[in-house]
Amino acid sequence: MGNALSRIGPGFMLAATAVGVSHLVFSTQAGGRYGLSLALLIVAIIVLKYPAFRFAVDYSSATGRSLITGYARISRVALGWLLASFAFDMFFATGAVAMVTAGLLISVFGLSFSAPQVAVALMVITAAILINGQYSKAERIVKTLVLLFTILVVVATLFSLTSLGSEGRPVFAGMTLDRSLAVFVIAMAGWMPMPTNGAVMFSKWICEKRDATGQHFDRQSAMFDFKMGYGLTLVLALCFVVMGTAVLFETGREMPASPASYATELLGIFTTSIADWVYPVIAVAGIAVIWSTQVALMDVFPRVMDRLTGALTGRPDDAPSRFRLFLAIQVSGVAAILLLLMKGFTTFLFFTTSMGFIASPAIAYYNYRAVSGDDIAAEYRPTTGLVLWSWAGIFFLAAFAVAFLWTNLG
Repeated sequence: MGNALSRIGPGFMLAATAVGVSHLVFSTQAGGRYGLSLALLIVAIIVLKYPAFRFAVDYSSATGRSLITGYARISRVALGWLLASFAFDMFFATGAVAMVTAGLLISVFGLSFSAPQVAVALMVITAAILINGQYSKAERIVKTLVLLFTILVVVATLFSLTSLGSEGRPVFAGMTLDRSLAVFVIAMAGWMPMPTNGAVMFSKWICEKRDATGQHFDRQSAMFDFKMGYGLTLVLALCFVVMGTAVLFETGREMPASPASYATELLGIFTTSIADWVYPVIAVAGIAVIWSTQVALMDVFPRVMDRLTGALTGRPDDAPSRFRLFLAIQVSGVAAILLLLMKGFTTFLFFTTSMGFIASPAIAYYNYRAVSGDDIAAEYRPTTGLVLWSWAGIFFLAAFAVAFLWTNLG
């Protein structure tokens, strides 16, 4: 068992990144607001984004490099799209996850500090742990926490099934397409299971895993690892929709706007589903898994930004790593945003996740271009079916990007 677990890792990093906001926040709210009505939409979103992430495995297996190299071969415009996307998410996505983590800590331990203060302190602690830039350390932390949390979520979901439709409550909402629903769906889909730039992060993790384990992490291992991690994001998303429906839908309870109150209500879902005795266990697991998301993001963003800026400036691939520099930039930037610029927790989350759509269609397209290039051996290029699947996802993402701009600028 231990040997099998040592052969996987990037897929769990991917799952940890997904669970942070899209699952704990939006999947739960989807169930609480609309019952099971959005469950199929969540499945569709994750399925349509699949090729964009699958191409990360194919490209990295074919070339031994991350998708950033593929973007560099396409054009500087492609690199520019990627840089813009990561420059935004490096600060705002990390900040959103840090705020959810801070809310859980404040709720569980009754801290008297504000959520931004706790979030910044936790980022500094996480940076100190990751400062030596060892991928293996981040992977070990994340893998353990995700496995523990997954078991607890599945158990809580099974217990909550008896509450579905209790006391004559419906399980589906009578929805009317209005601005409120449109804004929620766009924000949810922006990070469900995550923005498409997560594929570039995943390709970087694959390369780091291969460097750490040698040739043991071949294409077959990487594909198995990816399918396990990506499938896990779908299972956990549906679990939170079910729990949100069972505990919150048509009960008059709503998810509060402040981070601490939101966390209290979120933990209450588990105690309602199982029993009060589970609170200490799920509190620790909840903090652990959201912190694992933060660890994953603070591990990968500095790596990607180092490689991206190097590709744009012609810096050699074998140049010394600037991981620590970009980690310091990330912590400083997030601290400035949370302490000086953030106006409201809910607004901040919706803004951050919705913005995931702005660059997503282009990134999905460039991922396809990278894995279809002349430098890629035929056995690694996508099949006709996967190409059609990819284009369906690209058009879907483009439609949501237009809807986001129309909703917010129209």
